Amino acid sequence: MAEAQAFGPAQPGDRSSDALAGALDVGLVVELARTLHGPTPLEAKLEWLLAAAAGAAAADACFYVSFEDELVAGWPRPVDGGEASGPWAGHRVRLRRALEGHGSGDVGALGELRAVYAAPVDAVDGHRRGALVVGAAAGRALAGGSDHVVLALAAHLGAALDHLQTVRDLRQLEAAQREVAHQLQDAVRPSMPRVDDTELGVYYLAADPQEPTGGDLYDWRRLPDGDVHLAVVDVLGKGVAATKDALTVSHALRFLVLEGVPIAEVIGRADEILVAQDPGLVATVLLGRYRPATGELVLAGGGHPPALVLRADGDCELVHPRGVPIGWPGAGSDEAVSVRLRRSDTVVLYTDGLIESGKDIVAGLDALVRAGREVSDYPAEHLARALVHRAIAGGRRRDDTVALVLRRRSTPAVGRRLHLAPFLHSFRSHPAAVGVARHLLADWLTSEPIDQSVVDDLLLVASELCANAVEAGPGGEVVLRACVEGEDVIVEVEDGVNAHPGIGPADPEPPDPLSDRGRGLFLVDALCDSCEVDENAGRTVVRCRKTAVVASR
Repeated sequence: MAEAQAFGPAQPGDRSSDALAGALDVGLVVELARTLHGPTPLEAKLEWLLAAAAGAAAADACFYVSFEDELVAGWPRPVDGGEASGPWAGHRVRLRRALEGHGSGDVGALGELRAVYAAPVDAVDGHRRGALVVGAAAGRALAGGSDHVVLALAAHLGAALDHLQTVRDLRQLEAAQREVAHQLQDAVRPSMPRVDDTELGVYYLAADPQEPTGGDLYDWRRLPDGDVHLAVVDVLGKGVAATKDALTVSHALRFLVLEGVPIAEVIGRADEILVAQDPGLVATVLLGRYRPATGELVLAGGGHPPALVLRADGDCELVHPRGVPIGWPGAGSDEAVSVRLRRSDTVVLYTDGLIESGKDIVAGLDALVRAGREVSDYPAEHLARALVHRAIAGGRRRDDTVALVLRRRSTPAVGRRLHLAPFLHSFRSHPAAVGVARHLLADWLTSEPIDQSVVDDLLLVASELCANAVEAGPGGEVVLRACVEGEDVIVEVEDGVNAHPGIGPADPEPPDPLSDRGRGLFLVDALCDSCEVDENAGRTVVRCRKTAVVASR
């Protein structure tokens, strides 16, 4: 072939050598760099490159055949929507053999193409990824000198495929590293203890989603005497090394508590033990010891932000047991502070990432109190998540955040009232019937000796489940039930649709506010302590439980 003169997609009907003028036009080089080496999807890269190679060679057809996988791409695209690349895939073996002896060259005839030129597409390590092929029909020839352009395009395609492979490898590596970090984080998280008359919840939010582990850690454990040990630790540092240090601190604190060291002395004793082994260790700590029977909570601090107490009557207070962090001179608690939690009162222990998303910590504390008032009625697990996201909204996450929630859930004192028989209401599946069912259930709930502050929550749960049942099986029968089991209230909805869409475990993430689906089950899951689904014999039964809301018989 003579020297190449063109570079770019062929124009319809234009196959003259004049059309190849300005082969290495700067604008076209920029287009090549943007298309082949930019974020363009692989399909678009190949479409542009094949058209460019066909234009440069005045070819009737151009295609790329991969030797690594089943990828085959061809130009021009078939007008009838058929698969133009199908026949070219059959030439894979012949092309591979033709390119083994010499790097590129004339291949002869392939199918209906009589003048065929193939250029290798090689990876950076030298292995052959595939072949870029141009061809002319019988009685025609490829443009003179276009082999250089096709070779150059093949080289660029090889580099682009290398880049895509590198990106895929890096994503797989990052995913593997994140999975290891998540497994490490799960491994160091203590399991939630079961404590009578107590509701617990926790939420962790990493400052950097790519590094989901750090020096913020919590601990909770039921002690032999029935008390609950609570601790939130914030170690100076990032990543896995900080997680290791935080785990060391939390274990030391737990050991000293189990040994019977008074809570006001635990942080100072931990400093003596830990800093002797690691002089560079620095950690703030907030300790708590909670007695479920009385609601008494004793707190001790070491340079940590104050605890947030949310009262059932809407009041909020910050309780700040002062002290010096582990690793600083004079480390230890100045005093132990006692707080009495009444029924439905809540305490939140957290790390400083919750109040440092802005530049002003005082403003951060104010935002925390406001958010606490807004979510104080949420169940503990959802309260922890909502509190974190609301308190840092609009700020910049500079540090990881842990929020640990404890709520007293003792049974209410509602006076002496007799319990009613279980509630049952059956209705035809129609949207208008949902309101009637809700009204009847409200009468039953307000007549039962239960905590009236949860009535609205239970009515919302019943409404969402009934509406879901009506949507799933219009015209059928829906049964709404409610009963008291010990100190718990059960709300149950049964319908005649088996395995209908929408019934199942709720997504732990809040639904899209603009979505018209998903909010109902999220609310049901958030407002109840448990939710079970039973599908059998063509019927679906959803059973929800609200615990510790019924006065003792």
